[in-house]
Amino acid sequence: MAPVPDIAYHTLNDLDHSWSMAPGASNTLPMGEYIFRRIQSLGVSSVFGVPGDFNLNLLEHLYSVEGMSWVGCANELNSAYAADGYSRASNKMGCVITTFGVGELSAINGISGAFSEYVPILHIVGTTPLSAKIAENNHTHHLVPKLSVFEPSDHFTYEKMVAPVSCHQETVVNASDAPGQIDTLIKQILKYKRPGYLFLPSDLADINVDGDFLIQRTAQQFYQSVDTNQSLTREVATKVLDKIYNCSNPAVLGDILCDRFQVTEHVRAFVKNACIKSFSTFMGKSVLDESDSKYIGTYNGVESNNEVIGYFQASDLILHIGNYYNEINSGHDTLYNNIDEEQLILMHPEYIKIGTELFRNVNFVHVLDVMLQMMDVSQIPRGISPTLSKKEINHIEHISASTPISQTHLLHKLQDFIKEDDFVVVETGSIMFGLPDLVLPKGARLFGQHFYLSIGYALPAALGVGVAMKDGSSKGRLILLEGDGSAQMTIQEFGNYVYQQITPIIFLLNNSGYTVERIIKGPQREYNDILPNWNWTEVFKTFGDRYESKSETKKIQTVEELDQVMLYTNNNNFKLKLFEVILDQMDVPWRFSYMTAASKNKAKIVG
Repeated sequence: MAPVPDIAYHTLNDLDHSWSMAPGASNTLPMGEYIFRRIQSLGVSSVFGVPGDFNLNLLEHLYSVEGMSWVGCANELNSAYAADGYSRASNKMGCVITTFGVGELSAINGISGAFSEYVPILHIVGTTPLSAKIAENNHTHHLVPKLSVFEPSDHFTYEKMVAPVSCHQETVVNASDAPGQIDTLIKQILKYKRPGYLFLPSDLADINVDGDFLIQRTAQQFYQSVDTNQSLTREVATKVLDKIYNCSNPAVLGDILCDRFQVTEHVRAFVKNACIKSFSTFMGKSVLDESDSKYIGTYNGVESNNEVIGYFQASDLILHIGNYYNEINSGHDTLYNNIDEEQLILMHPEYIKIGTELFRNVNFVHVLDVMLQMMDVSQIPRGISPTLSKKEINHIEHISASTPISQTHLLHKLQDFIKEDDFVVVETGSIMFGLPDLVLPKGARLFGQHFYLSIGYALPAALGVGVAMKDGSSKGRLILLEGDGSAQMTIQEFGNYVYQQITPIIFLLNNSGYTVERIIKGPQREYNDILPNWNWTEVFKTFGDRYESKSETKKIQTVEELDQVMLYTNNNNFKLKLFEVILDQMDVPWRFSYMTAASKNKAKIVG
C-alpha cells in the first residue's frame, strides 16, 4: 500500500483559537464578536474591506479578538480582490466586509471572479437596521427606490442580486438563529469553495448570542469533507486503478481544483508513488511539483509546446485530476484532441467519469484518498520516459520586438529568477500566456485570474497574497508581474503595500496600453491607449514612502539593466521594489496567434 500524505486539513490542530468562559460566567457574547471569533477559529487572521455607516458596529467587535487584523482598502473592488488573493495563498477562506448598497455592489465583480475560479470568500455586508427594513416607505440612503414613488422601497433589493455569484446566502434577523446561520454559511463556503454572503443588519451586531457553538464546533468540522457514499467511492477508486493497471503509458493532468479542494499533496504523492509522467493545465500550473523528474510541462491543447503535445497525446490513459474545463483552460476546446474518450478519466468534485461511464455524487477528494490507500505500485506501468530535457521540451519560442527587451527575453530571465518557495502573482495580460513555458522550482506557486480574466485583479490580489504570507510566515519571495494599463485601474493598493509592509518585487510591464486588446482588434485605436506619461518610478512617494526609505524603483530599458536588477534583487529582499520594464506595444508570447484565431472563429460562429 502506498503511503498516504496527511489530509489537506492536517494543520487544523493549530487553527482552533480557543474561546472559553470563566467558571460561572455567561456563555453569551456580542454577535459581531461571535463572527470574528468563528473566522479566527478557521485560521483566518486578516479581513479586508471598507468601513461604512452600516458596518461600523460590526467592525468595532474585531478589536475584541486578539490576533485579528483589519486591512482597510481604498475601495470595495480592491478589497474583494485582496480577499481572493488571501484565500488562494493561505488555502483558507478569505473575508471581505462592505456596507449596504454602494459598498457591496462595488465588490461584486471581485466576488464574481472568485465564484468563477472556485475561491472561498465570506462577504459580510452591513445592511440597514431591521427597523428600517420593516418600516413603510423608508427611503434610506444607499438604497435605490422603486420606479414609481407609490411603491415602497425594498431593503432586500441587493440581497436578491447575489444568488448567481454565491453558493449560499444568510440574512440575520434575530439573535437566537444567528450562530447557526453563520456556521451553516461558512460550512457551505468551505464545502463548495465558492463565495457566500452574510447580510447583517447594523442594529444586530451588538446583540448577545449563544457562544456554545464556538466550543462545540471545531475547525475540522468545517474543513473536513465527509464521504457520504463510501461504497461508491471504493467502487470508483477500484475501477480507476484497474484502468491504470491495464494501460501501458499513463499520464496525470493536474488541474486547478486540486489546489482549491486542498488535495495538492495527495496528487503529488500519487504521481510520486505511481512514478508516471505528469502535466499541468494552464490554470493548474504549480499544482504539481515541477521539479519532479516525471513532470513534463504545461498542456493546454493546441496552445502547448509541440513537444508537450507529443508526449501528452502519446499516452494511452489520461487521469485529469481536479479538472475544470472551460474555454481558456482547454486551449479553446482542444484539450482532448486526438484522445479517445475511453482513454480519459475525469476526476471532479461532483463526478468521476471513466471513459464513457459517468458516476455522479462522488467526490474526487475521497476517491483519490482511497486510491492512495489501495494502489499496488507494482502493477502500474512506468510508461515512456522523455528523451528530451525539460528545457528542450518547454522551450520559449523567440518573438522579435522593436524594443531592446522583448517578452521572450523577460520569460528567459524569469525562468532563472524565480526561486524555490516564491509566490508569483500575474496580472491578466500578455505575459500570463508566456508563463506556461516556464518550469517552476520546488515550492513555487503561481496565482492569477486565468479564466475570469478581470484586468486590474493582480495588484490588490498580491496585497492579499502578501498578507497571507505574513500571517503564515512564508519563507519565499512575493513577485508581481503587473501591466501598466491594469495597474492604473487598482493602483491605490500600492499605499497598502507601504503601510502593511508588504514587499513584493514588482515588474511593471510598460507597453503603453492594452496590448492584449491591440492584438485582437484596433492596434492603433485610441480606445486601446491608457493615460500616458505616468512616472512609475516616483509612484511610492505618492503612496506613503515620501523619502523612499521603504522602496526602490528603476526604469529598465535594456537586457543588461534587467540582468543587473535581477542579480541585485536576489541578494536584497528587504524593500518593496518596482522595476518598470519598457516593452514593445505589440510584443506578445507566441500563443496569441492561436488564441486570437480561436476567439475570432468563435465570434464568427456566434455572429
